[in-house]
Amino acid sequence: MTCIAGVVAKGRVCLGGDSAGAAGVQLVLRRDEKVFRTGPFVMGFTSSYRMGQVLRYAFSPPAPPTQD
Repeated sequence: MTCIAGVVAKGRVCLGGDSAGAAGVQLVLRRDEKVFRTGPFVMGFTSSYRMGQVLRYAFSPPAPPTQD
């Protein structure tokens, strides 16, 4: 089970996650970060560490929308 939590306050964002990898009853602490920055975005993932690696190292997010 993964825990990722975020808070927005005073125009700032704080996002954090645990470091556990679970398979059945086995629990392993991992060095892979479940929360990271990609360009101007902060992302968090759950379930597949491979999906997290793709999001972190191969995904190119679009430019954020401009505020007019």
